[in-house]
Amino acid sequence: MVALVIVSTFVVLLLGILVAGLLRSHADILRSLHELGVGVGDPSMAPAVAAPVTLSTPASSPVFGAAPAVAGVTPTGDARAIAVDNSDDLTLLGFLSSGCTGCATFWDALQDPGRLQLPDRTRVVIVTKGPDREVPSEVRSRTTGRVPVVMSTDAWLDYQVPGSPFFVLVDGATGHKLGQGVASQVGQLADLVRRAEHDRSSAGADRGRRERSLGGPAREAAADEVLAAAGILPGDPSLYPRTLDDVFPHGRALRAE
Repeated sequence: MVALVIVSTFVVLLLGILVAGLLRSHADILRSLHELGVGVGDPSMAPAVAAPVTLSTPASSPVFGAAPAVAGVTPTGDARAIAVDNSDDLTLLGFLSSGCTGCATFWDALQDPGRLQLPDRTRVVIVTKGPDREVPSEVRSRTTGRVPVVMSTDAWLDYQVPGSPFFVLVDGATGHKLGQGVASQVGQLADLVRRAEHDRSSAGADRGRRERSLGGPAREAAADEVLAAAGILPGDPSLYPRTLDDVFPHGRALRAE
């Protein structure tokens, strides 16, 4: 009996040491991941809290700021760049992850624009993190080829995405965000996009009526205000171009889609 008690005690102590070692190793791994920034905006470790999408009217869109282009690679490894400020279209950016449980419905819905019933001339782009954070084969297995899919960790940082699924609606005419946020249901997202498009159209019609009502001097002053807001002041070479360098002082940029 004494020998049995001694053996049992030894086994319990050994198991205790092993468990303590595993817990310490797990804590070290979590600490290292935290120092590397994994989990901050990483949907696989810190899912976004479902909250309503907030879409502003065009008049308040500068609150959200300008929307940068999305540049990265496709799931097959080809370079891809998406410009969001080169047309009158709306661009709906859906930040999704292959490992996000709440993203599954949006993967299917965003790649079937007819199902969403979005406004005409609304382009959908899906953005995942880059190959350094996502497995390209898993992303590739979820794509259908019907909408662009770009893998770009930089885009997540540029748009300050807290987690997925996260959505940003961009007005291509101004290059500004109309709204951004987290949606929990496909129907909710589609309804808010349609509402934002209606508000934008109404604001554009009102602005057009105001501009047509302006006389010559008032119209010229309004144009000067728009140019000044864009950083183009009287005497700017771009107003009197003689060469392409006057229009593109920093060199001609690569064309983006």
